[in-house]
Amino acid sequence: MKGVPLASGPSVTIVTASDAGYFGLLQDLIFSLQRGMGERLPPLSILDIGLNEEQRFWLRGLGATIQPLGWDLYYPPRSHPPNSFKVLAGRPHLPKHFPGYDIYLWIDADSWVQDASVLDLFIRSAAQGKLAIVPEIDRGYWTIHKRPKFWGQNQRAFSWAFGMREGYRFGRNSILNAGVFALRADAPHWRLWSENYARALKRFRLSPWAYKGNISFFLSDQTSLNRAVFVQGAKATFLPAYCNWFCGKGTPMYDARSHQVVEPHEPHRPLGIVHLAGEGMKERIWKLQTLQGGTIETRLTFSAVNALAAQNRRNPNARSRSGRGRGTARPPRAPRRGRS
Repeated sequence: MKGVPLASGPSVTIVTASDAGYFGLLQDLIFSLQRGMGERLPPLSILDIGLNEEQRFWLRGLGATIQPLGWDLYYPPRSHPPNSFKVLAGRPHLPKHFPGYDIYLWIDADSWVQDASVLDLFIRSAAQGKLAIVPEIDRGYWTIHKRPKFWGQNQRAFSWAFGMREGYRFGRNSILNAGVFALRADAPHWRLWSENYARALKRFRLSPWAYKGNISFFLSDQTSLNRAVFVQGAKATFLPAYCNWFCGKGTPMYDARSHQVVEPHEPHRPLGIVHLAGEGMKERIWKLQTLQGGTIETRLTFSAVNALAAQNRRNPNARSRSGRGRGTARPPRAPRRGRS
């Protein structure tokens, strides 16, 4: 499908990826986009790393473009990358997989959009030739309120990918989270990102622990994008944390009146994008303080938060409870063939 502008201006596509196991989360993302953008929703582009035919049928019914994804970069044989790493190697090459657009807005499938107005911030910044991205920094993140480590996660990640010198010099910068970003098709960032990632993967490593279970290996595509910005000077705009709220680093609050997940500190702005990256984050039952003084327990998927809102609307005078599972809901299934 040829790109269409949001209203007037550059053509945009929203890109994500999924396999069959992630499909419920992918549906949640799409439902949240449909609710927030309505007819303004740009074309959807899906990198397919293992969807089944029923799921592809559902996506095609929405007009989505589906692109099977192989390995865009070479991984060392001893690294034994899981199938999901196809996405990490594919993200630096989105214009190749979905040509014909001016701007590519990537959103991880384990994220969902609560306030679609933040998408305009990404797109407007990308239209200026900058990488629109969110640093993992906020007053509500527990990671900034603890004693800094001598050799922290980002320093180890830079060192793993590009050597000790860069780990020391550039690992002290904030982490730019590659789970949500926007970038113009002709931006130099794509080439720098791809070259950096290929370079990181080609480094000679003796350690038997260099790959399996090593978070620096898992993060090396993101580190490669960070290098393009902090080392090579690729232009970027850093958006506030509510544009891509990393729940694993900061537990949000819940506004029972507006039925929204909000920042944990004043002014308690509603979160724009809720990002559930990390082990156990998608299944976790979160205990959230409410702005009205109570607590609720819920998963933080779109389906669960939506179910909680519907429950509160049916019984607006009921106090929030902390019963396990309250506010949870299973992700909706794909419709069967022949059904609307």
